[in-house]
Amino acid sequence: MIKVRVKSIDDEAKDIKTFELVDTSGSDLPPFTAGAYIDVNLPGGLMRQYSLCNDPAETDRYLLAVYRDAAGRGGSIAFHDKVAVGDTLEISEPKNNFPLDQRAMHYTLIAGGIGVAPLLAMAHKLRSLSKEFDFHICVRSVDQLPFKQELEELVEPSRLYFYITNGDPSRRLDVKTLLAEPISAGQVYCCGPEGLIKAVSAATTSWPIRTVRFEHFKPEELDGTDEPFSVKIASTGQVIKVGPKETILTALWRAGIEKEFSCELGICGVCRTSFSEGEAIHRDVNVLSLKEREKEMTICISRCKSPLLTIDI
Repeated sequence: MIKVRVKSIDDEAKDIKTFELVDTSGSDLPPFTAGAYIDVNLPGGLMRQYSLCNDPAETDRYLLAVYRDAAGRGGSIAFHDKVAVGDTLEISEPKNNFPLDQRAMHYTLIAGGIGVAPLLAMAHKLRSLSKEFDFHICVRSVDQLPFKQELEELVEPSRLYFYITNGDPSRRLDVKTLLAEPISAGQVYCCGPEGLIKAVSAATTSWPIRTVRFEHFKPEELDGTDEPFSVKIASTGQVIKVGPKETILTALWRAGIEKEFSCELGICGVCRTSFSEGEAIHRDVNVLSLKEREKEMTICISRCKSPLLTIDI
């Protein structure tokens, strides 16, 4: 882990603060690529993942944008309420599950609220490469619009679009029309709430594979279409049922087995667990290699195709 000092904290928008992190020794930080994130150890023993939103060309600092989600899992509240300027935090080196493919000729960046964070870093990189890109950002009210001034300085005026609904559905971004036809040598990058991601996904079914990419920042809610199964604890023989709307991790906690976890997105690997029986359905984001998937799984998001899964805890 890397020790960093909180150099500054600023109010960026309603319930959104930016945290500037620098190396405690004054050295450069490890380089990062657009779309990258870091793990952050927070007060209270929490570890959460946050996208880096500053220019990847900068080596002296990392900038995080954190939305205080009162209904969340506690990480953003700890960041907002318990972290102060001058504090020392431990972070990981940058990782990237949402990389920018620099080979395209045109880019469409679509952000919903705090989902602007990784896309802002992409905008910096695209501008440095003199690439053509459009930037669309959707928010509910003007006071919830982050990085407005920076975006206006970074993106060509004719290619920057703000969608401020103020509760009026007619003011929403019409992704179906925007993305109706694939753009030659084009790429789409979207980060935001599940509703926006689903809308963009539905609108781009005719786009070539790997030209549309998404970044989730909240665990996806299970819709009940998955088959239920049972989990057997190898060490005790206890059998726990996992319903169609719950994860293995949730079922274990319900049964009083407090397995360690962090992201609940299948990106950090904290909950990776060995299994000895059953056919796993892997949903992690490149956390496990193909070889590791033969014997391990991320129980915060992955499931089982067979009726019984035996895990080694």
